[in-house]
Formats: sequence, C-alpha cells, structure tokens
Amino acid sequence: MKRLVAVLVVLGAAAVLVALVGVPLYVMPAQDEPRAVDAVYVIGPPTEARMELAESMIEDGLTDTMMVSIGDSVAERDLWDAAAAACDEPQDFTVYCQMPDPFTTRGEARWMRDMVEHNEWDSVAVVTFSPHLTRTRVIMERCWDGDIAYLSSEEELDPWYWAYHYAYQSAAFIKVWLEDGC
Repeated sequence: MKRLVAVLVVLGAAAVLVALVGVPLYVMPAQDEPRAVDAVYVIGPPTEARMELAESMIEDGLTDTMMVSIGDSVAERDLWDAAAAACDEPQDFTVYCQMPDPFTTRGEARWMRDMVEHNEWDSVAVVTFSPHLTRTRVIMERCWDGDIAYLSSEEELDPWYWAYHYAYQSAAFIKVWLEDGC
C-alpha cells in the first residue's frame, strides 16, 4: 500500500510539474498585438482562424502583404480551403503561397528569411495558434534577427487536442534543442 501511495505521489508531482512548465509555454505563451509590419505570415496549416487574423490586419491597414505556408497532405487539404481564396483569386494585396521545403516550422522560418531578404522587409507578423507560439519564436529567431510579431489566432481547442499538443510540442522542443542554426 505504501508503494502505491508513493507512486501516486510521484505521478501527481510529475503532473503538476508538466502543468507548471506547460501552461506558460503552450497555454499562455508570450504574444504580441497586431501592429504595422511589412508582411503577415500564416504558418501551416492555414486554418480559417489564422487566415481571418491575417486578413483583418490587411483590412486594418497594418500590412499589404500576406505569406501563406501550405502543405499538400490529404489532412492539410481541408485546411487549405481556408486559404484558397487568398491564394487562388486576384487580391487587392500581395500574397505569396508556397509549401516550404521542408514543410516544418524550420522550413517555414527559412522561407520567411528568404522572403525578407528578397523583398528587403524590416518586419513580419507570424500567425499560428497558442500551443505552437513559443517554439515558433525560438525557431524564427534562429533564422532572422529582425522585427517579428508573434500572434495567436486564438483557436478553440478540445481538451484532447490540448493534451496532444502538450506532448507534441514538448517532443518537438527536444528536437529544437538538438538542432542549431536555421
């Protein structure tokens, strides 16, 4: 019985530690308010909420350029519909749609860096969702040390999806720590 209690205490302490570390990293990460930038960049997948935030920045006159990271997997196709209008139809603003190589956050950061250099931009706003913001910040800043605003699309997530992203983002952070540079 004492052994069971000890195991439960250890598991409880581990759960509290995961929550204490995870909440500021994934649930309430540091984020910026929309502001004037040279381009707004929707990183994959281009969900409806992410696209709406980017489009609202354009409508509010904060930028006239949008970048959209798109994938080609079957799972991504449903989400791609949210970006199809911006990418496939003529717009009153400049839009770049591309699948970064590789289609990872690191590939997205490299594409951003290349676009910044090619277009001589000084600032970019990167749009993703809360669980991904902290890791995005680390990776983007490895690729470009310019002015980047990090925006959360404030997407509603089911509890199981939060649990999944706690695990996924934590494992992905290990990969980030093992890598260096852009």
